[in-house]
Amino acid sequence: MSKSSEKKEFILEKATQVFIKNGFHNVTMKDIIEECGISRGGIYLYFSSTDEIFMEVIKRHNLSKAKEVKIDIEKNNSFEAMLANYFDMQKNRLLHMKNSLLLAMFEFFIAHKHEPDKDFFSGTFNMLEGTLYDVLDYGVRQKCLRAENLRVLSANVLFCIKGLETLAMSSGVSEELLNTQFEFIKKNILTRYGDSSHEE
Repeated sequence: MSKSSEKKEFILEKATQVFIKNGFHNVTMKDIIEECGISRGGIYLYFSSTDEIFMEVIKRHNLSKAKEVKIDIEKNNSFEAMLANYFDMQKNRLLHMKNSLLLAMFEFFIAHKHEPDKDFFSGTFNMLEGTLYDVLDYGVRQKCLRAENLRVLSANVLFCIKGLETLAMSSGVSEELLNTQFEFIKKNILTRYGDSSHEE
């Protein structure tokens, strides 16, 4: 990795911590500059605004989660274990929002309603849907699921997760509620889409 790439990654790592701690609305370029311990000119070589930094932080975060899934697939882990791990990750994020980018993401969404912003939001959704699709497609390759409407299924599951995010932000969610919802979704996936032709 070049020095320029290393510096950019360093800025994004530090900015991630600032956004997790303060949300999006309360963060200024000065906050990120101070967290990074670099000059104003040094940070403006890479980013022109908090908006630009935040969008890169989200892309980086989602790419990291997608990479984790690909590593699990390469390890040839069981599909059931991968599915359980995916929902455990979602549960942990919703129960510990103070340690996630969720609040900042909601604030960013509320503040950005212009037409160009739609591309960013749709791209973010598509990346998240693609990660879940990879998990489900792995289930097909492991002969646990049928290759039937996987795109529809992955989008529908993500819609449910987004609904739980809204509930978590507005009134909070309990671990019991999340366990019930995610177990229902997992059971639905395995029973409705399970490949019965490969059962023993």
